[in-house]
Amino acid sequence: MKWFDSHCHLKSFSDNGTLDEILVHAKSNFVIRLTAVGTSLEDWNLYQNLSQKYSGFVYYSVGLHPCYVDEKFEIQIEKIEPFIGDEFHPVALGEIGLDYFHLPKDKSSAKALVGFQKVAFSKQLDLAIKYDLPIIVHSRNSFSDCIEILESKGVNWNRVLFHCFSEGIEEIRILNDRGGHASFTGILTYKKNHSLREAAMKQGLENLILETDSPYLTPEPKRGKSNKPGYLRHLGNFICEKYGIKPEVLAHQTFYNTNKFYDIN
Repeated sequence: MKWFDSHCHLKSFSDNGTLDEILVHAKSNFVIRLTAVGTSLEDWNLYQNLSQKYSGFVYYSVGLHPCYVDEKFEIQIEKIEPFIGDEFHPVALGEIGLDYFHLPKDKSSAKALVGFQKVAFSKQLDLAIKYDLPIIVHSRNSFSDCIEILESKGVNWNRVLFHCFSEGIEEIRILNDRGGHASFTGILTYKKNHSLREAAMKQGLENLILETDSPYLTPEPKRGKSNKPGYLRHLGNFICEKYGIKPEVLAHQTFYNTNKFYDIN
């Protein structure tokens, strides 16, 4: 059985000296591939180095997360292209997008920041289109605006993945009708998220992609602890029990789907 954690963050484990342990734990739980998703200049070099050190196991992306966008965002975006041209290049551009949840309370400041986020999103989409890279979208309280910007850019929707999908059936229909994808995290296991589970069912096993988003969003029964890639199996087990799928079937299909999205052989 083989699992692919499509989206995780490893910097905190590297910073606290537990990364080797985390990666060993992942492999012992049959997570044999993972994508370390970039959020800013603070982690791009680390993830590129890890992709070189753990070739075939750790893959990575580069992108400026909307929560790290400020008035100087262009300085960071200008540093993305050299990674794309490097021998150890990213498998995707992301995570990029819009986040209206973490905006400042001051309306004027919030409006200015939304403007910066939209321009940063747009400029990074230009890079993804230029190099035909898959796009990992961060969308929080901003689904309609994200869709609108993606549409305006004429993206190849088959290359678009809304990570940590937390919307409902209508939003998954809008996304899937265009050919886009959603990936699901441990929040799928939380009792209150009935509509999210319906959305996962609507997308269907043939398009299902899973992620931990570790160290965040730990699935049941490990909720309350720091999440890690090796906990992907708990999300998988929940889906199998909920929808009557054998673990081997789910692991095989999601592994295939994730490799296909990232264009990994």
